[in-house]
Amino acid sequence: MGSEKIARKSLPCDVDPNHNIRTFRLGVWVVRIANDPSLIGIAGRKYYDDLKSTVPLLRQLATDVYGVAPGYFVLFLLCQLWQGIEDAVMMIFSNLLLTAVEVGIKTGKPDQTAILTAIFARLFCSLAIGYFKWHGRRIQRILETKVTRHYELFLMTADLKRDLPTSQKISSRQSVTAAQTWEAFDHIMSFLIQLLRVGSQLALIARLFKSSSGPLLGLCCIAEPLFLDIYSEDIWNRLFFAYVDNGHYERMQSLKKFTSSQYRQDIVSAGLTPWIINEFKKSHESLGETPTSHPLFDYDDHRSSPVVDMLARGLGDLPLAYCGISLLLNKKGTSLITFAVIQQSSMALRTSVQDIFTQITQFRKSLATMRALYTTLVINTLTDGNVAYPRVDAFMSENAGTGMSFSLRNISFSYPDSQNSEPALRNVSLSIGPGEFVVIVGANGSGKSTLIRVLSRLYDPDSGEIYIDNLPSKKYRINDLHQATALLSQDTVIYPLSIAENIGLGFPECIPDQKMIEDAAREGGAFVFIKKLKNGMDTILDPYVETFGNNLDDLDPSHPLFDVMERIEKRTDISGGERQKVVASRSFMRFKSGKVKFVAVDEPSSALDADAELKLFQKLIAARAGKTLIFVTHRFGHLTKYADRIICMKDGSIVEMGRHEELMQKRGEYANLYEIQASAFSDRMSEELRDPKVGYEGHYD
Repeated sequence: MGSEKIARKSLPCDVDPNHNIRTFRLGVWVVRIANDPSLIGIAGRKYYDDLKSTVPLLRQLATDVYGVAPGYFVLFLLCQLWQGIEDAVMMIFSNLLLTAVEVGIKTGKPDQTAILTAIFARLFCSLAIGYFKWHGRRIQRILETKVTRHYELFLMTADLKRDLPTSQKISSRQSVTAAQTWEAFDHIMSFLIQLLRVGSQLALIARLFKSSSGPLLGLCCIAEPLFLDIYSEDIWNRLFFAYVDNGHYERMQSLKKFTSSQYRQDIVSAGLTPWIINEFKKSHESLGETPTSHPLFDYDDHRSSPVVDMLARGLGDLPLAYCGISLLLNKKGTSLITFAVIQQSSMALRTSVQDIFTQITQFRKSLATMRALYTTLVINTLTDGNVAYPRVDAFMSENAGTGMSFSLRNISFSYPDSQNSEPALRNVSLSIGPGEFVVIVGANGSGKSTLIRVLSRLYDPDSGEIYIDNLPSKKYRINDLHQATALLSQDTVIYPLSIAENIGLGFPECIPDQKMIEDAAREGGAFVFIKKLKNGMDTILDPYVETFGNNLDDLDPSHPLFDVMERIEKRTDISGGERQKVVASRSFMRFKSGKVKFVAVDEPSSALDADAELKLFQKLIAARAGKTLIFVTHRFGHLTKYADRIICMKDGSIVEMGRHEELMQKRGEYANLYEIQASAFSDRMSEELRDPKVGYEGHYD
């Protein structure tokens, strides 16, 4: 229950003198910060180095965005530039208007032309600001859509081109999305425009305050944000580690996971909802008023003294004090109107500079997003060759139409990032001739499926060599080898597409050929059940549906909206055996490409009944012409007696190899496995014979 972990209400600041580490408790979080002297002064240099290294990426980003929509990008840039100078422009026209009014009041003869010109100029400027804001938002939405779609394709292409070993590495997982890319671009543009805004406002102040003390006034305007930035404890510039250490909060997060769809059936069937809600309430009440917000947001608030805040407020009044003193010392140099405009400008400048310091963290995050984006095209683990398969030479001419041959020479293999200390394959050597029918048997974890994956070149061995048709496998183009391979595995993967496309993707070029797809469905045993579905081949088993509504819980069934909701496409459930038939049909579709030289069948029938399994095996064997056929199976009856060779594996190694009769005579591992199955079948048959209601037709062992 974790009840021993309670939330401490105080904010302790413990210091470890041996390691110079401070510990803070911020709500449910514990934050440990290393007071590393070597980090002092490094933050600025690191920020500069980060910015310098990211300049080429920013140039690449701007080039890419411009390439996606040149016209919209230019318009977007112009609108952004206008936003950077609009405050200063408005201040200029305000100063002209107020100055003309002041002169008119002093002289008693207002200059109507000057006043009207200033009024209309400012009015025109206001209208221009409104137009550019409206047009800028419109342009931004269009550009965002185009850029996001461009990077969706960019990232999806990078992801799909990863080979299997690379995709399983944590370091290769994409840490950036297309939406985050646009957000990063938008934040970078906002930061740069904010710099332009500050520059234009400083220029305005210098123009209005023409004396040599203008820069000093500018410094007074930015004194407060500079002081706060210097004395704020920015956690990003420190070496720190934070973790949640509150049992009540941890339990609440665990209980919230029950809302996931994967637990729905258990919760409904066991009536767990009241218990979950009650437990959540107890943890919620125990947590009390302890803050749960992230420490990155709360860290600045842990100061125990108000001195910094008080000094910052005092520095915020420096521009007003400076202007007042300057007016007293130089009564003829500054008018009251100019004084008011300078005061207003200084406040705007102070706000703009504060915004810059606020945006710096987001700007650095955006730079990190850019680096992640343009380093997402990682180098694949598997080495691609340059030899086409099938190649054109004497060997291939002699063995044309016979299938793929293999020669494994002392190979060993462990899965990337595997927690298993023992290799999945250990010193495996064997040769498989073109067109052979091979069955691989062994207990769970013996390395059967791993051997198939290595033969299919989904993985390369850690040591040893694999020859395919008398040439090292690494010399071939990987894509050519995969096109020449049909892998029918125990993983019944159904794509989020129509059943027709699920089957047709065995031979993508012929997806429009409905008859070819139906023939493949018949060969795979799926055609009969598909025809019973309401939408037949067009059925999408798990369609993508995204809806949004409000106040629909008590909707009357007679309401028109109810009918609309009912017509929304829902998930179609089919049995595991039917899913395996769809996957098998995809393999038969693949055979129709004429490119397949190697068929690897890895336990594809675990959910099929005995009759369906027998028919599937018979059709696969019948389609073996011109192909090397390798079966991985736990169940021997249909296959091993007819195989050219049986490979028996144990603990990642080959322990026996030969034909069925030879291996049975050896009385070794294969014979032991075979007799265990035969005994299980005998017991099952005896039980069925004792129960006349249960037939035994269709059993095969």
